[in-house]
Amino acid sequence: MNMLPHAPWLSWIIPLVGAAIVPLLSFRRRLVEAFSVIVAFTAAAFAFSMIPEVFKAELPVEKHIWLPILNVKAGVILDPLSIFMASVATGIGALCILYSIAYMSEHPGYTRYYSLMLLFVGGMTGLVMASNMVQLYIFWEVVGLCSCFLIGFYYDQEKARHAGLKAFIVTRVGDASLMIGLALLYVSTGTVDFLQLANAVKGIDMGLLTITGLLVFGGAIGKSAQVPLFVWLPDAMEGPSTVSALIHAATMVKAGVYLAARTFPIFSASTTWLLFVSWIGAITAFMAATMAMVSKDIKRVLAYSTMSQIGYMMTAVGIGTMAGIFASQFHLMSHAIFKALLFLAAGCIIHSIGTRNMDEMGGLKDVFPLVYITFLIGAFSLAGIPPFNGFWSKGLIILETINEGFYGLAILSSITAIITVFYTFRMLFLTFHGEKSEYVKKLKHIHMPGITMYIPLLVLAAGCIISGFLEHNFLEFMFPHESFHLHIPENLMLIEYTISFLAIVIGLVPAYLLYFRKTISPEKIVKSSSITYALYKLLENGYFFDKFYYSLSYAVRDFAQSFRKTHTGVLSNNMLAIVAMMIILIILFITFGGV
Repeated sequence: MNMLPHAPWLSWIIPLVGAAIVPLLSFRRRLVEAFSVIVAFTAAAFAFSMIPEVFKAELPVEKHIWLPILNVKAGVILDPLSIFMASVATGIGALCILYSIAYMSEHPGYTRYYSLMLLFVGGMTGLVMASNMVQLYIFWEVVGLCSCFLIGFYYDQEKARHAGLKAFIVTRVGDASLMIGLALLYVSTGTVDFLQLANAVKGIDMGLLTITGLLVFGGAIGKSAQVPLFVWLPDAMEGPSTVSALIHAATMVKAGVYLAARTFPIFSASTTWLLFVSWIGAITAFMAATMAMVSKDIKRVLAYSTMSQIGYMMTAVGIGTMAGIFASQFHLMSHAIFKALLFLAAGCIIHSIGTRNMDEMGGLKDVFPLVYITFLIGAFSLAGIPPFNGFWSKGLIILETINEGFYGLAILSSITAIITVFYTFRMLFLTFHGEKSEYVKKLKHIHMPGITMYIPLLVLAAGCIISGFLEHNFLEFMFPHESFHLHIPENLMLIEYTISFLAIVIGLVPAYLLYFRKTISPEKIVKSSSITYALYKLLENGYFFDKFYYSLSYAVRDFAQSFRKTHTGVLSNNMLAIVAMMIILIILFITFGGV
């Protein structure tokens, strides 16, 4: 199979152009839906057609075109990483848009929705195909803007408006860090092309390289919702479930992981950078998992799980080996599949019964048997149950931390794996098992999911089962022409399987007793002592990061407003203030200026 003509360009140009055309078709909903699906799957076809190019000897290569109107050079990079990420973005994006036909069938804002979704997919694909940092940053901002509008899609709801704006503002902190890092990188090397930067940085002072790397990684922290810039992600659940699936599985939060992996050859010489990346990832993975333990909102649990799994990927990148990079991308593939599945399955439930609160669910496996089966497969993948894909990819990350002697990371990652099993089965039991809640019993009519919602679920469920067995195929794809081989000693394999087995048992047993058998009341445990209650409140409030940021912003606002009182608008008062300031400056000059 040969690559489709101009695929590196058309894989992202087609959805961008499609996003612009959608408003012209707004006079008919069916036309907009059909057009959007065709555009999305066409973009995916172009992206997937690039996969055979990986095995050609001339990769990686850059392709450029000159844009005379803007007087700039635009480029794309073809290598395993860019082709893989483009396939993820367009593939998951196409399934989400197909799912949307039934999911968004009753919403009047369909034109705005499909236009933004195509722009989102095109922006992410353009980001991963960009051959230089400037082009990447442009698409980086496109993705951020789309997420803001899609998270706040239900703009008639105050929470949604606030969540969209919050995502935009918080990620701007990371984006500012990234911009400064890019400026330093260009000043230090004189280039922004990825293929040139790896060699160009060799002459840079290590301290400057580390600072630049940390600034660039700051952008990844913001986009991928890592500590401390994660506070936007839980609130982002105010958007449609399809948006959540796209953000978590294929676009927004994956952009940070891609940036870390893409810049790995540039900054990997800095041990400080590697340690920072790995520990930020491990700490985020642990903290997010603990927050998921207490959330009652099914989409928030999935949001925290995304933070946690992205943390695993960052940890793998920070290990500093090619095996670590492979493990991070292998887990990215697994996560893209099972997280899209979980969000879309959750979307079926929310769409049908109108609530995200798991306390208002229960007993839904008999109401939605197909949704239950697919959700179960996704949950097993998230929890790392064999033979589903999460077992192989997450286990590989923990294995690599042990193999490279990062025992602190290995211990923290293993504890996180236990917590992951617990909150995953807690979510499963509360949603689908037990008796139906009073809320469900009182529903007069349950709106069942449409056929276009089931098709993506079945495709993704199959992916959860199959993709885990493609480890060696994926290894050949990521490193087709290198002598790198993933050699794992048998004793370490035994350790990995032991850790995985213990994590499943230790995490599943309490979840089973608390939420399936209900032999112990979670509320009684929380209220049993002041310590457990305080711990519960700590987790429920996200370690109070949100409250801290709001308090800080209020303090800055009040401080700024206090200075407004000095500006009275009276000319004599202003002149008096100027004279007083001049006198103070003269005194300071005489005192410290040596006169």
